[in-house]
Amino acid sequence: MQERRKFIRRQADRDLLQRYQALYDRIQQLETMASAEESRELRHKRRRTIRHLCHVRIGLPIGFQSGRDDVWTVEQLPIKGRLLDLSAEGCALFTHQSFDIGQNINLNIEVSGGRHIKATGMVRWTKQLPEKGGFASGIQFKKMGEDDQKVLHYFLDELDKTIGL
Repeated sequence: MQERRKFIRRQADRDLLQRYQALYDRIQQLETMASAEESRELRHKRRRTIRHLCHVRIGLPIGFQSGRDDVWTVEQLPIKGRLLDLSAEGCALFTHQSFDIGQNINLNIEVSGGRHIKATGMVRWTKQLPEKGGFASGIQFKKMGEDDQKVLHYFLDELDKTIGL
């Protein structure tokens, strides 16, 4: 009789553990679905976001050595490009030139009101767009002056307040 009670208790414990595991799995599944739904909703909102025209001048630092000196000179090679997206952390650019991941570039972004943002960024990703005849690149801002950060945040806040209108 004692043995039967132990077996029943152990079986009840196993059943409880199994129900707990099923409940825990269901909670995880709901959280994953919720985060997937939120992610899908955010992507949908981003697609409907109004794009604003911002001009950008892209400078690629090029180092060269002249003569037999050990002195290298660094100059900016201007590159034509278009700003696709802008955030506080970085931007996306369209250019006809391909960048290497990890490459540093200098940006001079003109936002509304004739204000300029100067930043140095690193290429985080690049993607060929053969139908457009160029490349899209994601740039993470690495160095930006305090005044430039204020201008950028002010510009982005204004867009958020007015919903881009």
